[in-house]
Amino acid sequence: MLKRVTIFAVIQEILIFFIMLTFYWQVSLLYYINVSFIVAAIVFLVGLLLYVMQSGFFDLIHSGMRKALRRMKREDENEFANVPLSELMQVGYVSLLLSSLAVLATSFIALAFYYY
Repeated sequence: MLKRVTIFAVIQEILIFFIMLTFYWQVSLLYYINVSFIVAAIVFLVGLLLYVMQSGFFDLIHSGMRKALRRMKREDENEFANVPLSELMQVGYVSLLLSSLAVLATSFIALAFYYY
């Protein structure tokens, strides 16, 4: 798991430097703080969304929408019709959350260096 967290964190750092060079045309501590906070926040929100989806929170909404759309299109039930969304989403979210927290920590450390 530590390997996946490290890989995701390195990918996020590469993405941060790519975005900095693309939009700002230079590498600066202030630009790093801004971009790394945004990238880490987006990855953290995606990880939280995956967690909520796997917890079964949207299962009832998902099954209701499937039934309603099936009735509107007048389709027959198939073998995947009654599969809950939490069983369809079997993606690991812990490594995304931990890697985004690591990048967010580097952002806060850079922020401390910037102000002191």
